[in-house]
Amino acid sequence: MSLVRAEILLLVRNCTTLFNAVALAPATVAFIAWMGGDSLAADGASAAAGMLLTVLVAIALIFVVYYNLTTTLVARREELVLKRLLTGEVSRTEIVAACATPALLIVLAQVVLGFAATGVWFDLPHVQNVLWLLAALAGGSVVFVLLAVASSGVTRTVESAQLTTLPAIMIAMALSGFAIPVHVMPEVVATIASWTPMYPVVALLRHGFGTVGVDGTVFSGTLADVAQPLACLLLWAVLGAYGARRWMRWDPRR
Repeated sequence: MSLVRAEILLLVRNCTTLFNAVALAPATVAFIAWMGGDSLAADGASAAAGMLLTVLVAIALIFVVYYNLTTTLVARREELVLKRLLTGEVSRTEIVAACATPALLIVLAQVVLGFAATGVWFDLPHVQNVLWLLAALAGGSVVFVLLAVASSGVTRTVESAQLTTLPAIMIAMALSGFAIPVHVMPEVVATIASWTPMYPVVALLRHGFGTVGVDGTVFSGTLADVAQPLACLLLWAVLGAYGARRWMRWDPRR
């Protein structure tokens, strides 16, 4: 808890990061509403709000959690911060959890503010099943924190993080279903896409909001709709944990 308080204090003192955390989500919703809100709301303002929130959460997990946490861990490793923390009483898991706290708080803030902003410019999204929304947020946060820890181990410098994180970012953005619908992809590509790390997050969010699934189907409201996304999320959590234990480095790579 002492490390968490220190991390939160650093976040509060960083005015630029704090401003981005507060203003990015509402500004994004306002911009989209200004550019093409009428076309998005053609099928219903509530559905449009759900789609926008899904995109906001996906982007936040990719850049705020995955990319930023990777660069944070690399920077602190090279500056011997992580090595010094290991000499204290906290465990390695607690150190990583404390480092991830600011990113997760930013994601939470963006979700809350984005929810409020969609209610202003569109309509409050219809929540069909809050359990799947929580599963998407919690599971996605765990997966991308673990992937960030694993990526930091193969990243030599903060600058090279732009290259080492690029494959995961491109796959998450192109094959998750929030940018390009999975059902318009070739069958082989769609099958591969359904097992990428961001796909289950998007699928669970859309199921929670009651919108059309990433594969183009309409949800029936049964557990079978989310069986594959939940299995995929669990698989990536296990792979991320293995990668974090296998590749995480605590000494500088010099």
